[in-house]
Amino acid sequence: MDINSLLDQIIHNTILNFWAIIKTSWSSLWPYVLGLAVLILGGIILQIIMLRSGSHNKLSAGFNSLVGSLFWFIFFAILLGIAYVVFGPQVIDEIWFGLLSMIAFFLAGGFLRLIGFWYY
Repeated sequence: MDINSLLDQIIHNTILNFWAIIKTSWSSLWPYVLGLAVLILGGIILQIIMLRSGSHNKLSAGFNSLVGSLFWFIFFAILLGIAYVVFGPQVIDEIWFGLLSMIAFFLAGGFLRLIGFWYY
């Protein structure tokens, strides 16, 4: 047995094992993979839109995004802390984690509009 056939066999078995793991875990993980793909695609689209848009508050799109992300994190941390105290650790494993993120997103945007930082 030469080294090339041994390497081919190792690579072939590695690929087969990796594919077997993907096939067995796909049924339970596909919603997360799909959700991650949607988030990445949405982030790319938002970045393209932000690069082309002019800001009404005379600040750069990157700085506005940074401020929005900071306030999203603050609201999300507060909501997650409250939900964790009320419902326990299952909040992190269930759909509530995503719902809290969505609520924090709208709270951050609403708050920044309310105080006049964002005009749109």
